[in-house]
Amino acid sequence: MNSDGSVIDRMYESLGRGDVDAAWACLTDDASIWHSFDCVAHDRAAMREQWEATVKAFPEQALADVRRQPIENGFVQQHVWSVKSATGERKAWPCCIFVRIEGGRIARLDEYIDRAGSFEPPEGGALVTPGL
Repeated sequence: MNSDGSVIDRMYESLGRGDVDAAWACLTDDASIWHSFDCVAHDRAAMREQWEATVKAFPEQALADVRRQPIENGFVQQHVWSVKSATGERKAWPCCIFVRIEGGRIARLDEYIDRAGSFEPPEGGALVTPGL
């Protein structure tokens, strides 16, 4: 089992490039992705649709300030997700995810993000989680 985070790195890097197919390949066939903002566990097909919409709305995406701790069968990760919209608007959100890995792919991902808690990232320098 590979729970070092490399699969989540590949998933987010793929989404940052707009490569939904490569991100989708990081999920097991029966993967479940839950979001705190809608309290729904989405299946793999639903995530593909959501990711396509996200990539279209935010063609530039990146993670910063990544902190990861191992747990049984996976890891917990905190990070800042930053985006730039097609119109040039920049936003960032602190996030926390719990990830369960099976066979080197993501079987379960629980994402905690307060979509109302966005902030404008600084123009230069390091992007860090506010208040930490």
